[in-house]
Amino acid sequence: MENPITKGLIIANIIVFLLVFSMPEKLMENVFNAFAFSSGTAIEPWRWVTSLFLHVSASHLFFNMLGLFFFGRILEEEVPKGWFLAIYFVAGLLGNFVFMFTSASPVVGASGAMFGIMGAAMLLNPIKRVHLYVFPLPLGIVAVTFIVFETLATYYKPAEIAVDNVAHISHVAGILTGAIFAFFNSPKRSMKGILVLVLSLLLLVLLSPVFALISGIGGLILEVIDFVVGIVLYNLASLLAFLWA
Repeated sequence: MENPITKGLIIANIIVFLLVFSMPEKLMENVFNAFAFSSGTAIEPWRWVTSLFLHVSASHLFFNMLGLFFFGRILEEEVPKGWFLAIYFVAGLLGNFVFMFTSASPVVGASGAMFGIMGAAMLLNPIKRVHLYVFPLPLGIVAVTFIVFETLATYYKPAEIAVDNVAHISHVAGILTGAIFAFFNSPKRSMKGILVLVLSLLLLVLLSPVFALISGIGGLILEVIDFVVGIVLYNLASLLAFLWA
């Protein structure tokens, strides 16, 4: 099977999402409380991993897995499997820890991990063309597109879930982590991607106030995405409700 790690991580995230959202509301709340990451629970090491597999909405999961699908397949062909896993989990973990120092809110999601994979893939192959739907685009442009949509996604979550998505600063931490891993894996190849990485990070920083101002519109857009994707995911989850009867 091609790209087994990327596909395995996507499947694992989807399975966890379906199981969690098949639960009664109170049980689901307890799961988030028990496995999310926050400054008050950082000494509980299982949360370092479990928080990376929890997502607060269908759109949150959708963008992370779509990004992992695009960038993970490329990176998995470029680096050893051990490096790939190290980038994923270290970027996710560092993203959560960075977020911890900026907010007391619990945090969940694979955003930091996905951004780490994206940062490494972008540094190694900034001009490689990938097909976004039917359009072949340079990897750097696709990465910037994901930066925009993922940053919007940090401002939206269903009202009943009392945790934040991985925040804006965690995306930066994830990208930098992936870039550092890529540089040590292949210093010469990584140099040509540094400019793309810097421009992407600048875009992320510069657009942050704009995203804050239009968070209401972003929330509306993501509600639509959440509804469309959720038709499939939430209905599949409901089929598993018998597990908790």
